Amino acid sequence: MTHVATAPHECEGNLVYVRNGLSPYWAVGALLLDGFDGYSGEIDVEVGGEEWTVNLKYQKGGIAPRLTDNVGGDRLYEYRIGAYGDGERKANFLIQPRFENMRHYESGDEISNPFDNADPDEAVNVSFGGSNLEPEEYRDLLPEFVQALAQEGGKYVNPEYFDGEPHQFSNITTYERYVRVTRNMGKKLVGRTGIMHRLLTLCATERGSKFEYKVDNEEIVGKNHRAIIPKADAKRLVGEHTLGKQLKHYHPRHVRDGEENDDPLYHPKVGVLVKKSLNGHAFRWSNRETVRREIDETLINALSWSGIPTQPDATTFVSDDHFSVRASERAVPLYDDPTPEMEAEQESLLVTTLRDMTDSDVEVLEALATEGGEKHPADLATETDHGLSTIYRVLQRLDDVVRNDNASVSFVSKKVEQEIAAIVESTEFQIENAADRAAKLLNVDAGQAASSAWQQWLNKYAADVVEAANGEKKIRIDTILSRLKRTPEPRLEDILSDALEAWRKAGRDPVELREMAVQWRDAKKNWQAGKVSAVVA
Repeated sequence: MTHVATAPHECEGNLVYVRNGLSPYWAVGALLLDGFDGYSGEIDVEVGGEEWTVNLKYQKGGIAPRLTDNVGGDRLYEYRIGAYGDGERKANFLIQPRFENMRHYESGDEISNPFDNADPDEAVNVSFGGSNLEPEEYRDLLPEFVQALAQEGGKYVNPEYFDGEPHQFSNITTYERYVRVTRNMGKKLVGRTGIMHRLLTLCATERGSKFEYKVDNEEIVGKNHRAIIPKADAKRLVGEHTLGKQLKHYHPRHVRDGEENDDPLYHPKVGVLVKKSLNGHAFRWSNRETVRREIDETLINALSWSGIPTQPDATTFVSDDHFSVRASERAVPLYDDPTPEMEAEQESLLVTTLRDMTDSDVEVLEALATEGGEKHPADLATETDHGLSTIYRVLQRLDDVVRNDNASVSFVSKKVEQEIAAIVESTEFQIENAADRAAKLLNVDAGQAASSAWQQWLNKYAADVVEAANGEKKIRIDTILSRLKRTPEPRLEDILSDALEAWRKAGRDPVELREMAVQWRDAKKNWQAGKVSAVVA
């Protein structure tokens, strides 16, 4: 199905050039000093039919010159090109030297960089940033701007400098794409039934990362809403996704007042942003299409899951200087809204957990539910008069509804916290009827909830129990898995550990599952085989 095309907004990264060593860096320096006497001023140029205003200036860097660098000072300069095009299209380039064994000009400390252990050992790094340009435009505009400046300054600069595809060390650190929706449609995204609020309610707190929902309704509801989605939760939304990202709904700093008018800024932007700080690493320049695909898939599906039509229609979307309401040439698949399944899974786990509670489990849940849903394990021990070792055993039993990050115990989601608080506060609450009470509140069949945990595991990993040719049963998992710890794919050992737990909750003997063979796909999509007992101790 046709969907609207997204537009680029923020983009930052580094373009690395090695073909001519440091010659491009020295050439720009000579152009600035000899051609412009240290500052170019504002120069109007035309590139590809678009008018640009370009300038070239310098700043002091932190790198000490080498003994062979005749610069007449104790630090190397860096050169900055600024460019401003149509509307809010802008680009900035910071041109910096890179070489083996770089040192800080003041402390003498080594400044590590990839070229300490690379061949060649010299390069030019161009940090780029700007807005409303496709990533490739930064790459393509840079040599054009350099040549325009060279012509204005009356200095020859080799046209091969900064031309062509950059080195493999090049990367992207920030990338955002957006659409602009009508103000009425935007309300669907940030309202209580919108995907941003549903994710706040349902997403789990993962170790080392936490789903966040930042809200600013100062002048208007939805002025600036940001849902920060960690990598683990991004994968829960779309199974193949590996990048943490931010889903945004925002108006300009000065919100437009009055009735709907011809100003497109009256209507909000909806965007998806990926950045280094959300993922712990930059993204390879060569992988930019994969990054864009995740951005577009998240953005288009978030609209769809909120009930916002995704077709390019002027009743839903509003064109501005940089976003056009047009059909995308890059179709992305529309996925089913994952939140109903997430909600059903949490409801079933809640019922099965409450069914198996002990007295100490109840006391811990009560303490956690009545005090804001977050506690230190030592505080729980004090409030319940149990030893710390008992508390940790309780937390292990409750691990389907409670997360323990050692310094902080919390519920796995706002939904679970709210449901348990409602049950605990009920005058009907007793340990004997906790599961039935939860089932009644959630409209879940308590008897079926346990077996559904196993079915949910099968659904989650596209798995099934099949009969082998010799009549024995085996688990067939049609999901790409890994035997290694640090890979984007789920780890086979972790997946099978979850399977054993779901099998146990369904009232089945874990020994039966351990004796089964298991078949799964590796990163190359080839089938691999083994035995459950050989994978999970």
